[in-house]
Amino acid sequence: MTTSASLAVHLREVDRPALAAHFLALGGDDRRLRFGSPISDEAVQAYVERIDFRGDGIFAVHDDGTQIVAAVHVAFTGESAELGLSVLPGHRGLGLGAALFTRAVTHLRNRGAREVFVHCLAENGAMMHLARKHRMGIVHGGSEADARLAVDPPDAFTMYDEWTRDFLGASVQSFARYAAAWSQSPLRYSPSGK
Repeated sequence: MTTSASLAVHLREVDRPALAAHFLALGGDDRRLRFGSPISDEAVQAYVERIDFRGDGIFAVHDDGTQIVAAVHVAFTGESAELGLSVLPGHRGLGLGAALFTRAVTHLRNRGAREVFVHCLAENGAMMHLARKHRMGIVHGGSEADARLAVDPPDAFTMYDEWTRDFLGASVQSFARYAAAWSQSPLRYSPSGK
């Protein structure tokens, strides 16, 4: 199972169906925590259709195949960006959320964002833990919470770090896609000649 932040893939338009499948794989309570309220399959599809893959940052960690097991969506709003994160059950507790958060902040730094914020239900323990872990300022307002973090300016290291992570993540994902396609191919090599 993939657990490295360096293998977080920067998603593109072609990945829209895989991202939708990831969100649809979330159970009812997980969807409510991710989106802030109960959300139907149709609403999930509509949300994914509205994502601006060119302007926003969307990063994902895949399993050993091609299924997205964790994703972060960074939506820009001027010099700030809102972050939404989800990890499938069975892949939690492995540091994927923290790795994706760090990857998203690097992406924001390199694009001149000054702040990242998270708006979520106050009962979202995983998100609140992640916010505290990254020293975000948290303000509770009834059943909801806002967490904010100032983003440092970019430097040569963050630029290089993002470039290498994008290259490595894309390479690993391409290899996984080719391996999955090859395993389904009737033309693949068989040592027995069959």
